[in-house]
Amino acid sequence: MAAPNRKKAIIGVLLILVGTVFLLDNLGYDMDIPYYLFSWPAVFVVIGLINFLSGNTRAGLIFFGIATVFYLHYYDVVNLRDIWPVILIIIGLSFLLRRSSFPKNIESSEEQFDEVAIFGGTEKKFVSENLKGGKITCVFGGSEIDFRGSKAQDGAVIEIFCMFGGVELMIPEDWKLNMDATAIFGGFSDARKNISDNPSATVHIKGFTMFGGGEIKS
Repeated sequence: MAAPNRKKAIIGVLLILVGTVFLLDNLGYDMDIPYYLFSWPAVFVVIGLINFLSGNTRAGLIFFGIATVFYLHYYDVVNLRDIWPVILIIIGLSFLLRRSSFPKNIESSEEQFDEVAIFGGTEKKFVSENLKGGKITCVFGGSEIDFRGSKAQDGAVIEIFCMFGGVELMIPEDWKLNMDATAIFGGFSDARKNISDNPSATVHIKGFTMFGGGEIKS
């Protein structure tokens, strides 16, 4: 668990440093530091790198994309004032259409999975006899994943990335979960009421949420 803890520490230290620089600047101190090194885009670049090094390529690309937009705005290549209305319209449409666009009653026996919900959503039920794990990515979207018909391989890893989105997992009562979730303006919780004292497998849940969240139910 050293790597996940190191990941949290890096993000925490970075946010403290950037916040300190901004605070000192607001108090009138002349912080002669290049914008590309100490700014919110730089935070997104570092978080993107951390996700890349953790194996979550898709999340890394998303953070790099966000950082690129902010850098282009700073150097007067694009104007965020022109982009924000379009983004708000897309977000609004995604909320209106999300439920009606969900694929319903999809069942899979895959041992490994890679679920993606971007400006939409998915509902899926896994019935694998040897679930090895997988990835769930939600950006302005949501996923409802039911694992209650599956048997997990001991040590299986489920990686979750949510930004302006959410994920709901239905987990068997006899799975022991090791949770390691990083939440920035979001949350991740295990709301299972009945947990077996004799687990059939240990499953690792690794999550990162930003303006989003996740919930585990049984």
